[in-house]
Amino acid sequence: MQQIKSFKRGFTLVELLLAIFLVGLLSYFVFSGVGEVKKPKENITIENLPRVLQRNLNGDGELVCVNKCSKCYYITNSGSTQNAPLPIPLKVTNEYILDKNDNPIKIDMGRLDDNKVCMRLQHYKNGSISQVILEVDKGYIFLPSYFGKGKKFGSLGDAVSYWLKDSQGKLESRGDWF
Repeated sequence: MQQIKSFKRGFTLVELLLAIFLVGLLSYFVFSGVGEVKKPKENITIENLPRVLQRNLNGDGELVCVNKCSKCYYITNSGSTQNAPLPIPLKVTNEYILDKNDNPIKIDMGRLDDNKVCMRLQHYKNGSISQVILEVDKGYIFLPSYFGKGKKFGSLGDAVSYWLKDSQGKLESRGDWF
């Protein structure tokens, strides 16, 4: 009796590797966007400036902007200087804080690399910033330190009044971050 040899033909190694490569490439293109939410780039406004700073800066340091806030630097407490992730679209001319008698004091912001500093904000690792009033081209901006929204005013007196009104009795409800 004659035996018939039957050969079962399988895939060659090259065919198998090619099939795996094509399936992998196809799955990459199909599933590359899954789970990835692309947010539109957020425009920086007066209201969201504190929130944008909190998201883009980390650790303890100081945000220093020069050349009418077109270029900003983040100086960490260790002394290293790095470019801040965003230019601030405000033409800040002066910065104010309140003294112990609740009177506004204009801050001399100094110079950085022989450029006039237009804005200095302390940033803390919990995400809060120093509370200030910024004088801009057409008014004054109050920036709260406790993760609130910035607010624009027509006069320095209105911004100071809002600072005082906003600060009274509200710190107890802000948590113990300080």
